[in-house]
Amino acid sequence: MDWTAQIDGYCERVDFTFWAEPVNALTNFAFLIAAFVMWYRTKGQGMPVATGLVGIMAVIGLGSFLFHTFATQWASALDVLPILVFILVYIWG
Repeated sequence: MDWTAQIDGYCERVDFTFWAEPVNALTNFAFLIAAFVMWYRTKGQGMPVATGLVGIMAVIGLGSFLFHTFATQWASALDVLPILVFILVYIWG
């Protein structure tokens, strides 16, 4: 697999410039804002699973931002894998 290959398999991306998906890229900051708010609300509460989920939420925002700006195989992995980890931690945490 070529991890640097660019992906154009969906209708929103019209070219491979960095800001080809500006709305998708910018809305990922909502994950970072939500992670910050939840970190503030849960810090010092002795809830390690919640703290872990907050960290994963921040990584989801960063990974998704990278995917919607670079649109490469490696960025796709950074978009999808943290979501999988979040689901698994949430279910079994």
